[in-house]
Amino acid sequence: MRSKRMADPESGKVIIRRDRRNRSPVLLYGILFSVLLFFINLAKPTLTDFLHNRVYDSLLSASTGKPSPVPVIVDIDEKSLKQYGQWPWPHYRIAILVDKLRNLGALSIGLDMLFAEEDRTSIHSIRKEILRDFGVDLGLRGVPQELRDNDQRLAEALSRGPFLLGYQFLFEEDSDSEDCLLHPLQVNQIGHDKAEKDSPLFIHARSVSCNLKMFSEAAAGSGFFNVLPDSDGILRRVPLIIEHGGRLYPSLGLVTLMKALGVRDVLLKTDTGGVESLYLNQTAIPLTSKGSMLIRFRGKGKTFDYVSAADILSDRIPDGKIQGKIVFVGTSASGLKELKSTPFDPVFPGVEVHATVVDNILKKDFLSRPKWAAGLESVGMLALGLLSAFILAWTGAGWSSLFLGVVAVGVWHASAWMFRNEGIFISPVLPLIVLACNFSLITFFRFWQEERRVKERTRELAMVQEATIESMSSLTETRDPDTGGHIKRTQNYIRLLADYLKHQPRFIRFLDDEAIDLLCKSAPLHDIGKVGVSDRILLKPGKLTEQEFEEMKQHTVYGRDTILVAERKLGNTSFLRIAREIAYTHHERWDGSGYPEGLRGEEIPVPGRLMALVDTYDALTSKRVYKSQIPHEKAVQIIIEAKGTQFDPAVVDAFLEVKEDFRRIGLRYADA
Repeated sequence: MRSKRMADPESGKVIIRRDRRNRSPVLLYGILFSVLLFFINLAKPTLTDFLHNRVYDSLLSASTGKPSPVPVIVDIDEKSLKQYGQWPWPHYRIAILVDKLRNLGALSIGLDMLFAEEDRTSIHSIRKEILRDFGVDLGLRGVPQELRDNDQRLAEALSRGPFLLGYQFLFEEDSDSEDCLLHPLQVNQIGHDKAEKDSPLFIHARSVSCNLKMFSEAAAGSGFFNVLPDSDGILRRVPLIIEHGGRLYPSLGLVTLMKALGVRDVLLKTDTGGVESLYLNQTAIPLTSKGSMLIRFRGKGKTFDYVSAADILSDRIPDGKIQGKIVFVGTSASGLKELKSTPFDPVFPGVEVHATVVDNILKKDFLSRPKWAAGLESVGMLALGLLSAFILAWTGAGWSSLFLGVVAVGVWHASAWMFRNEGIFISPVLPLIVLACNFSLITFFRFWQEERRVKERTRELAMVQEATIESMSSLTETRDPDTGGHIKRTQNYIRLLADYLKHQPRFIRFLDDEAIDLLCKSAPLHDIGKVGVSDRILLKPGKLTEQEFEEMKQHTVYGRDTILVAERKLGNTSFLRIAREIAYTHHERWDGSGYPEGLRGEEIPVPGRLMALVDTYDALTSKRVYKSQIPHEKAVQIIIEAKGTQFDPAVVDAFLEVKEDFRRIGLRYADA
């Protein structure tokens, strides 16, 4: 921000005041950008879903908590398959497994598997197939009735205990599901009816893949095992209720918990915005839109107690391992398990999702995303956007960065505290975006303003340089009337040589574009020291005496000293340094016979070496009071003969390459 320095008339102290004219555009841009982001978020709230999800996952990973000991998973694992054969097992073995679980005292048992087909390994089924295919009746004489039909045996086992079957809803195509027996959820509803009339409260399923009817009739209940990942494929919520055929059905996790608690119905609370919560006894379960529950995962897979199905079947389970537990039977064997991607684990066992649902409800450790959260985030974004605009407009970069950094950290910690202690997810993404964008935009605007000022100051400095050079070189013109055209010609000559030499290894570190530009600007000052030489010598038409020549040679010293005084006043500016080198060394010779110091070879600065040839060529081809001009060709020959003695050989070689350009410049700026 530009400042003004003003003197206090009473104290005489200098007061620095910020230029208020620059605050208005900064403030205006900040406000407009904040309002623009606010309306973009209202029109397209899903644009930032990716960032919301990443923040949610980060907060979730920082507040996992310990799992409940109640859910237990009976796992049909590799050990079970090795001991009892490949999957699917005969239904009689499943019957033995569930009977043993019942006898071990499980409160309820959810089966995360589907029994959609008859067991073809039943003796009864094999007899029918042999009779159909070969016309041979094997007969079942001597085979006990309970061993003849595996399906019947499983149905009888299911009828004796608290077993809940799983099934899967389908959403893409309608199918005939009249033979499916599902167990609807008994729901009591309180709240507003308007929400249900405006839009469905729950996800609608078009069909179902279900168990055989005989199993559904025998079981104590059933629930779906569908889970619905978010758009990025990560599972963060599961539906507790799905609507199908005009009725509501529970998830496998919910119905298994209800069976364990002896609860027959639930209370559904709605408001004008849709579903609000589900009451299980006195526990209020917050629901998101369409009846889903946010899951507080406890970590990676295998968080809960796992028991091998082989140990259950072989009676190798310690007393109390299953007693009073809520059991889910699933599989983790390779190629059989259904894996889900969660914020913690890309290969999370599907059966453990049901256990996590039960865990969250039992511990009342819920996560929620209130319907007012999005509005609060939008309002917070707008408020912080306006606040940051005022801060950035009225404070400097250091204080505004510090203050906005503190605000950003505070917003993040407030969101983390709400998530950790209240289980409410208020995303800090939008407020942080507007803070970052406002800071970046306004900083860019300030940088652009400052860049304009720098360019203006640079232009002014260049004008000062040119004015300084012109005013100093005009002193020479007042003493030597032949100098005007000489200055123009030498400027163009020296640029020609420098442009040619800048690509050669010996000169590349001395001659870049900036140095060449300064070299051309400084060239007119090479003879500024002549102002110190008397007119008697400077304007003498004939040859100088030895004493007069010695006094003439002093113009290099006078030029150096004059520029050095200005250099000390203005600082070590590069254009004056180059001008000083030119003025002092342009009469030095390559073989060391020049003046004022008799420098030799590379000891002579590059500007002096270039100016030596340029000055000589112009002196040869121009008319002076003490001589007549000579032709271009003869001047070239004289310079060639002085190669390695008076002039740097490399500079002479460059001159020979551009000599015709020298001729054209000489004609263009010839003295009148």
